[in-house]
Amino acid sequence: MLNEPTDKEQVEIRPGIGLYALFPSLRYSPWVALGEMVDNSIQSYLEHKEELLALHGPDYKLRVDINFSGGENPAIQLLDNAAGIFTKDIARAFTPAMPPTDKTGISQYGIGMKSSACWYSNYFTVRTRALNEPIIRTVIFDIPKIIREEIYNLDIEKEPESNPKIHGTRIIMRELNQPIPIAGAASRLRSYLRSMYRDFLRTGELVLTINGDVQEPITYNWLTAPYWSTGTPPTDEKSYEWVKEFEIELNESHIASSESKLPPKIRGKIGILEKGDTKRAGLSLLWRRKVVQGAGNLADSPDDLYRPGIIFGGANSFERQRIIGELDVSELKVTSFKDSVVWLQGQEEEALKKIKVVLNEDPNPVIKMARNFRATDTSKLSKARLRDSLAEVVETTTRALVDSDASDALGNDFENLFGAELPEPPRTEDTKVEQGRIKLIPQFNSDIILEVKDQGDDPSWLRVRQTTDKKWIITMNREHPFMNSFTVANPDSIDPVLRIALAIGIAEVQGMSSGFESAGFLRVAINDLLRNYLSNRSDVDISYENEFND
Repeated sequence: MLNEPTDKEQVEIRPGIGLYALFPSLRYSPWVALGEMVDNSIQSYLEHKEELLALHGPDYKLRVDINFSGGENPAIQLLDNAAGIFTKDIARAFTPAMPPTDKTGISQYGIGMKSSACWYSNYFTVRTRALNEPIIRTVIFDIPKIIREEIYNLDIEKEPESNPKIHGTRIIMRELNQPIPIAGAASRLRSYLRSMYRDFLRTGELVLTINGDVQEPITYNWLTAPYWSTGTPPTDEKSYEWVKEFEIELNESHIASSESKLPPKIRGKIGILEKGDTKRAGLSLLWRRKVVQGAGNLADSPDDLYRPGIIFGGANSFERQRIIGELDVSELKVTSFKDSVVWLQGQEEEALKKIKVVLNEDPNPVIKMARNFRATDTSKLSKARLRDSLAEVVETTTRALVDSDASDALGNDFENLFGAELPEPPRTEDTKVEQGRIKLIPQFNSDIILEVKDQGDDPSWLRVRQTTDKKWIITMNREHPFMNSFTVANPDSIDPVLRIALAIGIAEVQGMSSGFESAGFLRVAINDLLRNYLSNRSDVDISYENEFND
């Protein structure tokens, strides 16, 4: 151990040269790479929690600040107020593939910080001051120089520090291999980190900031409702909170070894979302409190979702919209990136089979309830939601009609209010179009083509036309104001809207085929009403009469 801050000190990084050359080509994602560094901060905090609380008092919290700066010299900085890197750990911390002596924590393989920093940058510095040590140490990693000159020992810059409350680690990465996340990429990064560290954020132990913005934990509510044993509304109004906690043991697939003599256990909490949401549904696998698989559901991302079919059913099942939960898999193994579970032979199948049994058990079988429950039930909760929806529609429609003086026209000259259909603007190369063909329907003597387009300058939501070769084309415009207001935030809602559009279109084709030349009047009127009066949401409360009684 050093006696004076002026002593010369080096850290050996052997056998790191070959590994440092390999790290930039690893298949990291930005959140997993930064997560490796956050893991080190959490590990340091957990190992020295008592000392940190004794020094700072009961209000101390681990704080991790991640900052991105762009411009000509972009950089990424990660700063924590954990316990820092101690003298005894310097060699291990800076040498790749040297795991910690204590493997019970979130740090496991001794490779995370080095590999992720090299993936992000060619030049990074690590500045650290350990709790109760008198020295601030700084190590500079110039990766191209290390590889080119085959450097096996790095100098450690030192400076004295006597204030006991100054401690922690700062990593600054420059000469980046990866772009600074902006716009959607930055939002996705924040969402994933919130999802991955949800447990530490929920308990308040971790304060995570990104460019100064404190990341709040993502929460959701469990469904409270009567039990739907079938697809029809229940007669018993008694409500239950639809969530189950459980513990299972993987004894069937377990093979005893020197590392693991007892079968591993999985603890979990799975239930039904208060409001169905295909994005949010799914299971998250937590390993020592960090989500290592299934973080996508609370990150609102279609990637990294864990929805095994034995529990969630097929692609369009109600279970896939409603079931959500967390599994503590801390007694299993994870990959070196800590981004998925390493299931041994038979483990995953046994786990899912046993979890399904638990969820199907009485009382309150969760899977059966998720499959049968309908949000349009007659319960008080459902009535309240329906009142809210009714209020919103009444308010926005009334306001639109009054503001446009359309109420007079609707009352005095309704039959002449809607004129000829507005022409379709020319499509350009930017107009996105998707088509599906409904094969020959005998009474129409033609196939019907259902078309969805993105064309913001088309004022019509729905168009029906017949081509020169007698094919009927029903076109729904996804860029219509109505669609932008009510389906963009929830892409899954486009399915029922598309079915309604198809029904209106086929009804018009039926009318035209039967000789009713004015069969398109209803569609033209719908287009006008949607465009002018029914495309805006309301964010105010109003009073209105209703016929629903508690």
